[in-house]
Amino acid sequence: MVKLTNLIGIPFVSKGRDPVLGMDCWGLVMHVFGRYGITLPDFKIEASNLQRIDIITHEAVGHSSWEGVPNPTEGDVPLVVLMQIHPTYVTHAGIYIDNNRIMHTMEATGVVISKRATLASRIVGFYRYAKDN
Repeated sequence: MVKLTNLIGIPFVSKGRDPVLGMDCWGLVMHVFGRYGITLPDFKIEASNLQRIDIITHEAVGHSSWEGVPNPTEGDVPLVVLMQIHPTYVTHAGIYIDNNRIMHTMEATGVVISKRATLASRIVGFYRYAKDN
């Protein structure tokens, strides 16, 4: 199992990809998948550009490289968790840790681990990266 707790507290930085300087939610996802030896495509989009994030998110998960996981189990790691923070757009991503926890980063907190139940109403789906391009 890859250790992730050392990421807690890393500050939020829009378009951030550096675990020292800060990361946005996709930067965190990319970094964690990298720890598993998986290289993900990068989408450097301003965190405030909600419509563009939504479009890219739908294009990405619609690609054959991503596979939906309807009922994740603790062995299904790493998984991307997509969340709808805005009422209209899918604008947030995190990492499924286990049935009770999701790691993600927010502007106010930086990287945190939240209870899955707290985020349940916002979760759009869980996705596995099926192939490394």
